[in-house]
Amino acid sequence: MRETRASAERGRFGLLRGELGAVTAELAAALPAAVLAIAIAIGAVAATAAQVSLEQSAGAAARAAGRDDDPALYADGAALRIEQQGELVCAILTREALGGALTLTARSCAHGGGR
Repeated sequence: MRETRASAERGRFGLLRGELGAVTAELAAALPAAVLAIAIAIGAVAATAAQVSLEQSAGAAARAAGRDDDPALYADGAALRIEQQGELVCAILTREALGGALTLTARSCAHGGGR
């Protein structure tokens, strides 16, 4: 078999010898964008989990306030505000997430029958 000039110029990976650096440059350009996309996705999941936790804590704090217990025990470190609306007692919790980039708020109301 005769070796052609093109096959003689190909390297070990089947690329022309001049193309190997181009692949490295393309990877170096795309890698920061991929890392940023992954970081944004992880941040979104973390913020969602924090919001769900805050909603659960607001429900527990509202029920505690409704039965005349201390709702601050259920605030889980968030800022707590209690509002009375007729027969309902509402707990509003506020917490910062993602290093202060987001402010999460949850509100839940319960019957104030324990008062």
